[in-house]
Amino acid sequence: MAAQKIKNEFDTDYQLVGVASTLKEYKLCHHLNTLLGCDFKKLDELVFEPKDRSRTITFSVFKAHDEETNNDFVVFTNRNLGEFLLPEVNNFDYIIQVNGKYTKEQMKDLLGGIKNFSGVLMCAPIPLRKIKSRERLVYEEEKPVQQRYKR
Repeated sequence: MAAQKIKNEFDTDYQLVGVASTLKEYKLCHHLNTLLGCDFKKLDELVFEPKDRSRTITFSVFKAHDEETNNDFVVFTNRNLGEFLLPEVNNFDYIIQVNGKYTKEQMKDLLGGIKNFSGVLMCAPIPLRKIKSRERLVYEEEKPVQQRYKR
């Protein structure tokens, strides 16, 4: 009998951009609102326990949807209390996840626009193959529960 393997692959229909910046997350999102013509909203924070389990670490999450291109943009803070959301890219303060079909030309324009923000030190695409902790970028928004009313 052949051995069966469980494969756990994550959706890779997105691109990542790393941003090193002195800006606070709300300021970065404000600049991105202007650049992309979107409206970033703060979502519930991502919560992780470090390996030593001595405390919990939270990472801020912001999300916007572009109606024109039908793309979603998610901004994650990458560092908090000496811990990193994606330790493989610990030189970046923020990770921008671009979900959907985004062309090379659009990505080039996005990178160029972000580099022009005052307070941005570095901005670069992040190859997905470099990220081993991709599961940390899985963020499920809580949908409001519809209540049924009894008649």
